[in-house]
Amino acid sequence: MDTKKQSSSQPQKLKIEIDSTLSSTVMAAMAVRGICEWAHVALDTVNRIELCLVEVLNNAVEHAYSNEPGSTIEIIVKKSRSVISLTVSDWGLIMPDDTLSAPLAGAIATGGSDSAPDLKASGRGLFIVRSLMGNIQYYSKNGKNSFFMEMTISES
Repeated sequence: MDTKKQSSSQPQKLKIEIDSTLSSTVMAAMAVRGICEWAHVALDTVNRIELCLVEVLNNAVEHAYSNEPGSTIEIIVKKSRSVISLTVSDWGLIMPDDTLSAPLAGAIATGGSDSAPDLKASGRGLFIVRSLMGNIQYYSKNGKNSFFMEMTISES
């Protein structure tokens, strides 16, 4: 059986669950990177996907769970012939409604001070995700908050 042909023509799906810690986000990013490399996704695309995943996972740890370990973050990775999608879900605090549509705020957008609080609340992570991913959505249902992102891919 030709596994490369199978991986290209049939949609693939994997679910990963991690603890709400920054060290766990690194492990999840490495796993998704491996999946992308296995699927022969071009290296520059793999790097973009990994960066966006880390930004969304870090937001879940820092904002949904207030840096408290012991809660679950779920990552679902789907890969079809030309699209890879990731859904990151948590059961923590809900992202404010206007967060995804808001322009880049804080020190970076306004040229304000370089103090840590201004940079931390800048929204630069979501700005990066909006810039690099083809489609993003955020929704919350029955206490489960999900951030969906997808990108058209080419194989290397």
